[in-house]
Amino acid sequence: MKNSKNPLIAFALSFAIFSCTNNEPSSSNPASSAVSTSYEVIAASALPTTISNYITAKYAGALTTQVNLYSNGSYLTYVSLPGGSKLKTATSAKTSNVVAKLNFSVKGDFVSAETETPIATTDLLTAITNYITTNFAGATINAAHLESDGGFDVIITAADASKIKLNFAADGTFVSKSTFKANGNHKHKHDKNQIPVAIADLVSNIKSYITTNYDGATITSAHKESDNSFDVFITTAAGAHLNLNFSITGEFVSVSSNGNNHSNHETQVAIADLLADITTYISTNYTGATISSVQKDWNGGFEVHITTASGVRLELNFNDTGVFVVGSDSNNDHSPSMVSVIIKDLIATIKNYITTNYAGAIITAAHVESDGSYDILITTVDKVELKLNFSSTGEFVSVKSNN
Repeated sequence: MKNSKNPLIAFALSFAIFSCTNNEPSSSNPASSAVSTSYEVIAASALPTTISNYITAKYAGALTTQVNLYSNGSYLTYVSLPGGSKLKTATSAKTSNVVAKLNFSVKGDFVSAETETPIATTDLLTAITNYITTNFAGATINAAHLESDGGFDVIITAADASKIKLNFAADGTFVSKSTFKANGNHKHKHDKNQIPVAIADLVSNIKSYITTNYDGATITSAHKESDNSFDVFITTAAGAHLNLNFSITGEFVSVSSNGNNHSNHETQVAIADLLADITTYISTNYTGATISSVQKDWNGGFEVHITTASGVRLELNFNDTGVFVVGSDSNNDHSPSMVSVIIKDLIATIKNYITTNYAGAIITAAHVESDGSYDILITTVDKVELKLNFSSTGEFVSVKSNN
């Protein structure tokens, strides 16, 4: 383990001064100023117009490679500057791209900028590796970056497979933690007790917050949760769909992109190149299934799309070492033993059984279990909620009330 702090910091300070069209101040990430927060990766197309316009104007030819939406509504945008950007201290163009980290407020206003440089994890300060070993036993360090202020950003995978970004000061002192939320920054989970709320009936605090922070946005729907908090869905002036969470009194709690898998920063992977652990898992748990496509996420994990022997399309998520994490049709948070199924993809024998025996019933959810059997939730015309179980071939097994 190297402990060469001074050379790295000296390089970072010189790296921050590069010739480009921007002259913003360099500072720490405001989205990470809190000790603990959460963020999700969203598509660059979901950025507010003020942010995308700012990047276009200040960084001509730059590529936005990743966007983090924090639970407090702020944005951290990673921008790769064109190859050939020159450092003021260098006589020749840099051969690799400069990566700028741009911080924006919830309103889309520019806050600060800094640069980062990838470094080998073996070059991290002993204080940093000791902190991770002590506080995140069993964690794996995935990547590390040296910031232009001399600090460090370290990406780890915790023992529970969660992705965490840790920020440290130049001397290795812990500063903040941000947890990556694949399913968004929600502070609660939706449940069947969610009650629609008329937009006109929303408390003034909520409408004022949206008007102030999302100029030109349209409120599309609102719901009250079982804990009396509010979920409000909006479409911003830039066309992004957001889910804002408010407390019972209308105080802002968090914001999340309206959807589950928001990252479009995936790379295609050849099926033949899949890790053996992944193909073994699929052949063991989904006999006869066909792998249709594979993507590698920005965090190293894999999204594997399969079609089961019965024709059901599923998405299975694995971490960077090939360990199964979760499965679904749209990255919903289900346990490893239960994977949600797109209702229209249910095998015909199941749909025929329900149509015949429960005329007028609505299928509200469907899941395939690890043994290949199906759990189907329906609501009858009499508003009775039932759970029906079918075999892997679609034969009816049992039914029970789900009320």
